[in-house]
Formats: sequence, C-alpha cells, structure tokens
Amino acid sequence: MYKVLWIDDQYKDDEMIQFAIEADNEGLILEGYPSFEEGFEALERKLEHFDAILLDGLFFEKKGQEAGTEDESGIGMAIAKINELKSKKVFPWFVLSGKDKFNKGENSLLKANKAKCFDKTNPTDVVNLFEVMKSAASQQPDAQLKHKYADLLETCSGKLLGAEHFSRLFSLIKHIETIEKLTNTEDMLNPIRKIIERMFILMADRGIIPEAIISNKGWINGSSIFLANKHSDYEHLSEITPPLVSENIHRLLNIIQDASHGEGELKLKVDQYLKTAQSDFLYRSSVYLLFDLLLWFKEFMENNLDKDTNKARWKSKVSNGDWITGTVTRIADNGWGTFQPENAHNTVSIPPKMVADNQLKEADSIKIIAEPSPDGTKTFIKAISREA
Repeated sequence: MYKVLWIDDQYKDDEMIQFAIEADNEGLILEGYPSFEEGFEALERKLEHFDAILLDGLFFEKKGQEAGTEDESGIGMAIAKINELKSKKVFPWFVLSGKDKFNKGENSLLKANKAKCFDKTNPTDVVNLFEVMKSAASQQPDAQLKHKYADLLETCSGKLLGAEHFSRLFSLIKHIETIEKLTNTEDMLNPIRKIIERMFILMADRGIIPEAIISNKGWINGSSIFLANKHSDYEHLSEITPPLVSENIHRLLNIIQDASHGEGELKLKVDQYLKTAQSDFLYRSSVYLLFDLLLWFKEFMENNLDKDTNKARWKSKVSNGDWITGTVTRIADNGWGTFQPENAHNTVSIPPKMVADNQLKEADSIKIIAEPSPDGTKTFIKAISREA
C-alpha cells in the first residue's frame, strides 16, 4: 500500500469518493484535502507518511475558501512547494483534472514543469494514472522501507502506539538501514524511551500494569519492575510477560534511562561511553531490541483485550492505610529490623528508631501500616502496632 497526499477541492463529492475507493483497491491510499494550505501543512507535519502527491488542476489556495474561488494559484504554489521540499524528500507528483484547460492543448504551468495531466473523465487515463503512481511510489526509498518493515510499523496504528509515534519509529528504521557508522548516538536514544513510555501507558489503560504505578514519580522503572514481578507492592497471580521479555525491557531501560541523564550518579555512564565508542553497535543493538519488543507487544495487546481479565492476573500486596500482620524476623547489628508479612514474599525494612521506640525483638508478632515509595520500588513503614 502507498500513501498519497491528494489535493482536490471536491475530494468529498460522491464521484471522487468512488475514485478514492478505486485507488484503494489498487493499493493507493488517498488522504484528501481541499486546499494547498491544508494539504501541505499535513505533508510537512508527516513527510514520512506520504509516497506521492496527486493534484487537481484547480483547487483552493487557502483553508475556508468558498466554492467558485478555486483557480490555478493553488497548483502553482503546490508545485513550487514540492520543489522546495526536495532538500528533505523528493516526491513524485501527478495531476488529475477534468478541465479542458489542462487536458486539451498545452498548459503553460504543466509544460514548464514537464508534467502531464491525466483526464479524470477518461477511465483509461485513470487506470494509467494508478499504474504510474504505483510505479513511481515503489521506487521511493521511504516506501521501500515501509514495505520491508510493514509488520513493525503496524504498531503505530490508532489501536496501539498511534500515528504520532510513526515518525519516531521510522527514524529508528532509517538509522538501522544506514550503512555508514552512525555518530552522536548518545542523542538518538530518546525516541526509544518515548516509545517504551507509550507502551507502558497503553498497558496500564488495558489493566495489565496497575494504574497507580503510572500515576507516581518513577513510573517508568516502576512499570518495568512490575512486569518482572519484582514490585514490592504487587504480585502476579499468573504470568503476564515472559521472563525474557521483562528482562529485555529492564536491560533496555537501564541503557536509555542512564543515557537520558547528563549528570549526577550514572551507574552505567552510557552517554560518556557512546561519545567515545569505536562502533555504533550498542546503539544498533538497542534499536533492534526495541523492534523485537514492539513485535511482541503488538501480538500481546491483540491477545489481551479485556481489562478485567488483565487485572485479575495480579494483586496488591500492600493496601495503603490498612494494617498488615507479620513477624519481626531479624534485628541487625546496625539497629535495622526486618518485617515479614504473613501473606507476601517480600520483606519490609524497619528503621532503627522504630525498632527502639517499639522495643522490637526477633520473633515479635506485630502489625504495620505501609506505603510505597513514589517509584514503587520500595515500601516504607508509617506506623507499628504490637497488638498483632
């Protein structure tokens, strides 16, 4: 399938809707606009989406013009803009019109640009137009990449990542397809992080990740920890993600999160490493790892549509504000204690002051009120009662 920017002031008329359906049957998806202004705003906003341009002979120059005010200024401005955009992307473009001034005799505007006008009233011309458009679009480097990575780019559908992430993902594809060594890769990891953030948000919307995690500070790492079933406040009742997937998410986040911070305590110092690396292999491997995760994500989301079913796969271990019964299992030499809840595997640390104030000893049965840290990676004790 090829995406075509289509500018025709009558593109919503019944006759032209039928034309668009015929184009779709030929593998050409027409995105219509009535004016130069609206069409080329869309084109510049998402250059990677389009593979060709189809222009009517007469259409509006500005948004909101009234019928009868269309003239050749629109197509003149469109051709000029197409030429201007060549430094960013070269588009094959075509003209389709039913007007005699374009189809009969020579049109000075088309002649100057060595362009032919196809006659929309001639069925044979329409068939020929479809063929030459497909041929020209198929030779576009971007179109070839979109076909090669079609399954991957399907993750940018409205049901998944959304069209706003198409450019991010497509830029990563173009990086990977570049033969030359990539430079400044320390600045190229942010799109990966943005895509993973979107994945986590969608999983929370679907009930796969608890919404409480997403609403807290440190939610990106908290989401990764939850998927690995290592979150201090939640446990899986059945497998949510395969261990390899959760491990790959964790490893990829370790790299991109470290690289996104230019200062402070950086455990891996990814940014510094990438600036001096002799190859771009780390960056390329990170992108490929994202691609693998996205293809898994696409299938996973298609197979887990019901929010209630998804939420039934996990439960909260700590109800904020409720008393939790358990045992003091250890008092360390430095004064810190360890609390083991009755119905949870993870322990909770007891600060030395609380140990002293409550005169705690090993094997004491107590109750605590706990609250999670903002990123969900730890649990803190708010109150202790010896009335267990």
